[in-house]
Amino acid sequence: MDAAGGVEAAANGGIEGSADPCSSGGAGGYRRSVHQIAGGGKAADIILWRRARVTFGVIFGATLAWWLFEKSGLSLLTICSDILLILIVLQFIRVKIAGLLDRQPRPLPELVLSEEMVSNAAASFRVKVNSMLMIAHDITLGKDFRLFFQVVIVLWLLSVIGNFCSSITLAYIGTVALVTMPALYNKYQRPVDRYAGMVYRNISRHYKIVDENVISRLPRRFIRDKED
Repeated sequence: MDAAGGVEAAANGGIEGSADPCSSGGAGGYRRSVHQIAGGGKAADIILWRRARVTFGVIFGATLAWWLFEKSGLSLLTICSDILLILIVLQFIRVKIAGLLDRQPRPLPELVLSEEMVSNAAASFRVKVNSMLMIAHDITLGKDFRLFFQVVIVLWLLSVIGNFCSSITLAYIGTVALVTMPALYNKYQRPVDRYAGMVYRNISRHYKIVDENVISRLPRRFIRDKED
């Protein structure tokens, strides 16, 4: 990396390694940029608006999809079938017009899934599913009371939010947040880390008090079984 690249990387800033969850650095004060945390590559460039046209395209596509599902009243199967029908008809007409004009139609890329791609996706999916099953197993057996409490709170919040908006709206909000929040955080990283650290420490202190009070009021037999 040349000197200009180093200055640009330093200007982007990283997240300092500390005990706060808002920092993603490792030990020894290692700093990771938001681009590295996002995984790097094209996806991180889109999320951080380094490819503004693609990012605008994602937002426009998400907005159009949300409008189609929410305002048209059509089902997912109907919309997907109509879109595929329009694309197939347009491609058919384009090929026929190119044949009438004695022109070679633009070749389409081959849509082929390699065996390696399928194997990697299946292996990654299996690991994630097994991890979720292990967490669910620990929760149902009461091995991790804190995790049980967190899952209950999250599910309750999702249930409350679901009463005010549909799943399509939630997916749309999540998509827009995915391509806006990381970029804003990358721009205002230091003040966000400072205030987020303060909020996290306050929440942790109050949560510890609640946790200790709840556990201390549980029957002794329940606590002994949980520790075993």
